[in-house]
Formats: sequence, C-alpha cells, structure tokens
Amino acid sequence: MDRATQRALATHNREFYQAHAAHFSATREHPWPGWQRIADGLSHPGSLDVLDVGCGNGRLGAYLQSARTPAPLRYTGVDGCAPLLADARKRLPDAVLREADLVQDPLDQALPRGPFDLVCAFGVLHHVPGFNRRRALVEALAERVEPNGWLALAFWRFAERPRFTHRTRDWSLLPAIDPGALEPGDHLLGWGQAGAVRYCHASDDREIDALVERLGLPLRDDFEADGREGDLNRYLVFGRSHD
Repeated sequence: MDRATQRALATHNREFYQAHAAHFSATREHPWPGWQRIADGLSHPGSLDVLDVGCGNGRLGAYLQSARTPAPLRYTGVDGCAPLLADARKRLPDAVLREADLVQDPLDQALPRGPFDLVCAFGVLHHVPGFNRRRALVEALAERVEPNGWLALAFWRFAERPRFTHRTRDWSLLPAIDPGALEPGDHLLGWGQAGAVRYCHASDDREIDALVERLGLPLRDDFEADGREGDLNRYLVFGRSHD
C-alpha cells in the first residue's frame, strides 16, 4: 500500500475516534473473555511492567490490575485518541500514557523502548493499513519484550463471521481513497446509527503467519475467544519458557 493511502486511512480513523470517543468508550467497559486466559498464564513474580498498544480507555490495564491484586502493575498505554486516553487516565491515575499515531509516526518515537514483561496489541492491528506497516509494528512490539516476557496479539476475525457482513460499506463513502490502492482484507465498516464508518483490515491465517514469522519468539499459545460464539478474536501469545 502506498504511503498516501495509508495516511488517508489513518487520518480518517483518527477523526472517527475523535468524533465518537465518548460513545465508543461507553460501549467498551468490560474485559474481553480472552484476557483471562492470558492473565492466568502470567507466572511473573512481583510487579509486572505492561505495554498496551492501542490502549483506548485503559480497560485492559484496569482488568490486569484487578486480576493481579495485590501484585503491583506498572502500566504504559499508547493510543492515537486523546479523549480515550483521558478516560484511561481516570481509570489508571498512575499509568504512563502516550498519544501516538501508529501508522504515521516513526515507531521508535511512537513506542516506548521498555523492555516490558508483557506487551499487548488488542483491538488495534486491524486499524493499521498496509501489510508492511503491520509487520513492522508487530516486530517493533517484539523488540520491546524483556527476555523472559510475553507478547500477546489479537486479530479480529470479523470478515469470517456472517453477522458482521451487514456492516460493510462501499468505498465511495471515502472519495479520497482509491479502491485500487487497497489490499485484500481491507474493509470499510459502518458504526452506530449515524452513518459513521471506519477502516478495518481482516488478516486471514496466511497473513497472520507472515506477520509473525520473523519475531524470533516461541509461540506459547494460539486460541480463539470473545464474541457470541467465542471465536471473534484469534490470540497469539509468544514468549520464552520460565521453567
């Protein structure tokens, strides 16, 4: 995908979340069921340093904080939407929060160096346009995992679930986007009742394999969870053995 198309899609999504942050945050109060399996596998003693990329309103941090009580949690969140980060600050007043554009900013500037015990990217990779940029982001996340830490990724499987097909919209709603510049799996999805749309990418299993093939971290877990049928997200968890 060319940079102009990437920038246009990123700009549209940033404007979408700025406009709908309050509604979006209000509908994102509860943890995903898949998080429990990840939290249950965190055998890390003592405090846990977490990097949550695409943190939104910080609900993952709040969940991990409650799941690890009384063990301390040091939480760093990165997101491109200032109003959602403001909600995260209310939830997690001691958190380190950073506003960054994961598509347009250099990744070394967008992401803190770490390293971290747990690096998570949930609900964000489908908003990163272009395979090369997604792979660069995933590899940058892996670089921020400490030697005995974990990297946890989630891939939204909306294109494989018929209940989401009615949300697909025609690209003519975004005149600035040339459909010929898009990649397979790129979609425009409707949101709410006001005619709003956002860019989302559906990664199939072949693409997911290609995204993670160069990470250099062993795959520890691979499972589906969330949604009505428990299959809405595919999770991959990487990390070295603590035995």
